[in-house]
Amino acid sequence: MTLTIIAAFWLAGIGLAHALLIPWQFLLLFGLAGLVGLIGWGGSRRTRLLFVCAVAMALGAVRLQAASPRFDVRSLAAYNDRGRVTLEGVVVGEPDVRETYTNLRLRAEWLALPDGRELQVRGLALVRADRYPAFGYGDRLRVTGPMETPPQGDDFSYRDYLARQGVYSLLPRCRVSRIGGGAGNPLVAALLSFKRRAQAVIAAILHEPAASLLTGILLGVETGIPSALADDFAATGTTHIIAISGFNITIIAGIFAALSLRLVGRRRATWVAIGGVVLYTFFVGASAAVVRAAIMGIIYLLGRHLGRATFAPASLGAAAVLMTVINPLVLWDVGFQLSFAATVGLVLYTGPLERFVLRLLARVTSRRQAERAVGWLSEGVLVTIAAQITTLPLLLVTFHRLSLVTLLTNLMILPAQPAVMILGGMATLVGLLWLPAGQVLGWVAWLPLAYTIALVRLTARVPYAWVDLGRVEGWMAWVYYGLLAAVTWWGYLEPERRAELWARVRDAWSGLTARLSDRLLLAGSAILLLLTAVAWRTLPDGRLHVFFFDVGEGDAIFVQTPSGRQILVDGGPSPSLLLSHLGERMPFWDHDLDLVVLTRPGAGALASLIEVLERYQVDGVIERGADCRTPLCDRWREVVESSRAAHWWGEAGLQVKLDEGLLLTVLYPPPGLASGAGRGDDSLVLRLDYGEVCFLLPGDIGAEEEQRLVDEGAWLNCTVLQPSRHGDAGSSTEPFLEAVDPEVVVITVGADNLFHHPHREMLERLGAVVRVYRTDRDGTVEVVSNGRRYEVETEQ
Repeated sequence: MTLTIIAAFWLAGIGLAHALLIPWQFLLLFGLAGLVGLIGWGGSRRTRLLFVCAVAMALGAVRLQAASPRFDVRSLAAYNDRGRVTLEGVVVGEPDVRETYTNLRLRAEWLALPDGRELQVRGLALVRADRYPAFGYGDRLRVTGPMETPPQGDDFSYRDYLARQGVYSLLPRCRVSRIGGGAGNPLVAALLSFKRRAQAVIAAILHEPAASLLTGILLGVETGIPSALADDFAATGTTHIIAISGFNITIIAGIFAALSLRLVGRRRATWVAIGGVVLYTFFVGASAAVVRAAIMGIIYLLGRHLGRATFAPASLGAAAVLMTVINPLVLWDVGFQLSFAATVGLVLYTGPLERFVLRLLARVTSRRQAERAVGWLSEGVLVTIAAQITTLPLLLVTFHRLSLVTLLTNLMILPAQPAVMILGGMATLVGLLWLPAGQVLGWVAWLPLAYTIALVRLTARVPYAWVDLGRVEGWMAWVYYGLLAAVTWWGYLEPERRAELWARVRDAWSGLTARLSDRLLLAGSAILLLLTAVAWRTLPDGRLHVFFFDVGEGDAIFVQTPSGRQILVDGGPSPSLLLSHLGERMPFWDHDLDLVVLTRPGAGALASLIEVLERYQVDGVIERGADCRTPLCDRWREVVESSRAAHWWGEAGLQVKLDEGLLLTVLYPPPGLASGAGRGDDSLVLRLDYGEVCFLLPGDIGAEEEQRLVDEGAWLNCTVLQPSRHGDAGSSTEPFLEAVDPEVVVITVGADNLFHHPHREMLERLGAVVRVYRTDRDGTVEVVSNGRRYEVETEQ
């Protein structure tokens, strides 16, 4: 247990150094204080452990700081974003082959800059090359193209992902040529060559998608699995089937141990098995999850060789420390986090779950039958539950998806996975020796593979097989883990100690409730229940919601994406009216907006949006650049800068991916178009696409700008149209309406309607086929869509 505690403090030091900018001088003093206390303090064992933990925490923080990149004039990343460069280097990793391109990790040696300078450099770059001609490990390449800093998105940071692999430069569009070969490590080259042969054999003995699935399970190459099947595995919570895990390592270690026992004897069999595990780890790519499983497997083999039982938490702690000593950034690798959490769940909860189910079944049947049933349930259900207990928050925060059929699917497919691994491995090995024999064995291996695929596809199509929970905040996961730790600690206490503590809690609670009235307790319970019900009702439902608010003589459109992201387009002249609408539509605890769009600067929207930026945390702002020098515009500039929101100037071609399958595009104005305050061409024209349904929001443009869009062949055809200028006579000309061809028109008109919008001529142009909604008559208009169909709801 001591090693587990020390490992926890080591990891905590890495985490604190990542979250806080801790000066190295403080870490040095903190570590020295712990070291002095350990050497000079003659205290108890617990006191000495406390000092060791302090030293471990300081060392963990120092290790992370030491791993932080420091770029100098010879660093490749120092020349990112300089334009088109020429780079020479060696491919140092296995090529990542995708359907239309290949990712290559290139160790750079020579660089030519756009100004003609040539430099000797060092560093890794990720090169995205055409799939053909094919390049391999050890090839020396010349690459020409723009070298960029990897992007950093809202939900996924590609920059951080590559940084964990030591890559800080990206060449996504380039010309690649081979200028040499054979520059890699011969052992690695031989392993990768054997791996390519194994992939070719699997492809020859099995049809798709069984071949890709077996390649993922055996060799760790998941890129060939069809996207639809990968989505089904994700929807059913069974992606762990594809990933290399402790199960694979256990089988590999067992095979090598059994073979070496006969060939080299018992004393050397352990070392052969360990060598086999190490080779297999490199063979399948040495991802964080595989390395964790391999280290724990090696510790187990060593313990068995020395005749000592291994303690799983200590093995897990040792694996985590060793991996973070090599690369502390692995702590933020999702694969490592899920693998680590799943192992913790298996260690802590499998046994208690088995004992709990055994007690339940023993009440209704004999103990022998109960034990038999528990043995059958353990692999498929109880192990899955144990892993889900600790991985669920990570899955929700990372993937925003909760599978409701995971227990059922795992129960049915897990028993078939040993057959997949063993039969598939045998067919591959035999096929490497003699392909016809491998094909015959492949027929047998196909049965469990086909069974797995069929059941995953079947359960993925069960209604409500999964629920999209939208954005799940990280603090929710921390609260969950805190409560789980408390419950686990309580459950592992000795019964006598638990009874003693429970008596103290009960006495304290009795004293507290004696001072509180029953009425107050009832009111508190009712409030908690009400807040829970409201919170549940406001969770994302997996559909797109677009609200057209009635904000007087102005526009305000509020978008809630299927995953719960929120976008506000314009705001109208009344801050109080807009804030009231937002308060009615947003969850009571949520004060964040992902994006605010200002289509046209002016008093009609600025006043309310200034209040929004002052009241809400806004992540991004898109606005139309215009010559606006009023005090209101000056205040807008101040609040945008102080909000630290990402900022874009709106012009044709700008696209923002709001959600999976949901895209916001600016159609107008074209780049560089001069504009003046108060003119119609100051307005942005927006298009929102979600599957087969789209929304066209032309802002405040006039007939001239509409005709320009039509003449330029802009992408106008849309399902829902909000006419510009509230539908006055000069908007929505006949050519424009023919180009849009809407099914629904939503006209935002103030309740007072001082200007008598919409104009009769515009309504006549729409005709009787188009459904028309008006906010002065229908209140807030809401369009709800799942990407294929849509429905319109109104307040009145």
